[in-house]
Amino acid sequence: MMKQNNIDQFWQNVTHAKLSFHGNQLSYAFIIPKNAKAAVTIVNGRCESYLKYQEVAYDLYSQGFAVFMFDHLGQGLSSRLLPIAEKGYIHQFSDYIEGLALFVNQVVKSHWRGLHYLLAHSMGAAVSYLYLASHPHPFQKAVLSAPMFGIPTKGIPYTLVKLLVTILSLCGFRHHYFFGQSGYQEKPFFNNQLMQSESRYATFRKLYKENPGLQLGGVTVGWLKQAFGAIDKIRNTPAPLPILLLQAENDTIVKNSAQDKVINKNKLISKKIYQDSLHEILFEQDPIRSLALNDIYDFFKTDLCE
Repeated sequence: MMKQNNIDQFWQNVTHAKLSFHGNQLSYAFIIPKNAKAAVTIVNGRCESYLKYQEVAYDLYSQGFAVFMFDHLGQGLSSRLLPIAEKGYIHQFSDYIEGLALFVNQVVKSHWRGLHYLLAHSMGAAVSYLYLASHPHPFQKAVLSAPMFGIPTKGIPYTLVKLLVTILSLCGFRHHYFFGQSGYQEKPFFNNQLMQSESRYATFRKLYKENPGLQLGGVTVGWLKQAFGAIDKIRNTPAPLPILLLQAENDTIVKNSAQDKVINKNKLISKKIYQDSLHEILFEQDPIRSLALNDIYDFFKTDLCE
């Protein structure tokens, strides 16, 4: 309870604003402590908002990091792209990448000069990997938590699912939910595939209940087509800088085997496996989460004057 009170007080000092992007708006936030030694830009995953990362931002801030965060186009507090706002959709995966580039160039660089690191999760890690490989950037290192380098296809061959998505897209179903997908559902903690911390799960669900505008449902055919294209590109893209990849041992949201294939091709990527962890390592139970945070601090610390 004491930590939550500190987080609430900390969050009152965060600056929130919006950025114009292709006729839409990207929502963002940042906070810079006095005598900050470095900065971290957080790039969240699909369905997420920077509002969900309050505890992560607080922990980084408490370690002396300036923190920058934003919401991807089509989710969180940023503009939605379809009349049914809960549909997970993007016109082009490159829109995610260009949104990150715009945020870094217009917001981050305007407020910070100095050592800078990137911390990205899941879909945000895929976005970040391609951004870092294709754009000039200010980052020295990156941490990718459970990166979306592959999506489980539940026993159906990957190539077959890709072919189906391509056919559906060509037939004009890009805006339709893919099979088995639907609108936002508040799923109970029991048997959830995201995290094992009941208190953090309750905080996350309460946030989305009190802020319905954050809610995002399943993916559309169009989103899947773009995601598959990005994943194929990642497989053939060399790591652009030193990367620490955090892998959740019991992840069912993304494919660990796909992460391993990218790692095996890249000497700049090191891996840490978190035993018993589900997908959201940074929202896991304290023993897992604390270990991950310490690994992140140690990875960044090699560039810092303590």
